[in-house]
Amino acid sequence: MNQTSDDDPWLGTLERFPTVYHARASWLYDINTESLQKAIFAGLRSLAQEKKPLEITVADIPGYQPGGVVFRFGVGNKDGFDILDAKEVERVIRRIEEKGTFRTLDLVFHLHYSLDDGKRHKVHQDQYLARLTFQPGRVELLLHHLKGVRRLAPDELVRILLSATNRELGQNKYPELELESLSST
Repeated sequence: MNQTSDDDPWLGTLERFPTVYHARASWLYDINTESLQKAIFAGLRSLAQEKKPLEITVADIPGYQPGGVVFRFGVGNKDGFDILDAKEVERVIRRIEEKGTFRTLDLVFHLHYSLDDGKRHKVHQDQYLARLTFQPGRVELLLHHLKGVRRLAPDELVRILLSATNRELGQNKYPELELESLSST
């Protein structure tokens, strides 16, 4: 997209977010919201560049097999998502700097699984929608499992996002987020 932040009022938000949540978490923070939101996006970009090891089951092989998961992310934009590549992260950061922080931020997480045996397997993906609501000193995260078999549990995904954000905060010498609460179904 070649829109600027000025003519894209829906950037960061979906018009309709699901009302069923598979995880709910709240994080406490002690930095300014702009720095936190920049760290969240940096954390998402770093997650998208690595393959996380994961034991996986597939129908044609008994038991758990060594494999991994690769993350792809998108940022809400009214009725869909813009793929969160380097250019989109730059656009979102520019929006934060020019117009201020997001009060609500909607994201999509695509989880692509693979086995490490060198063979081709049909391994189903998972897709989650996340809504982050920012309040002074506190972020509430709502997670909806949209499709897939939940190879990665909702609470584990919340912890992975928290860890990636804290890694970015630590690299910039900011205090880390604290997990206040986490519930999952």
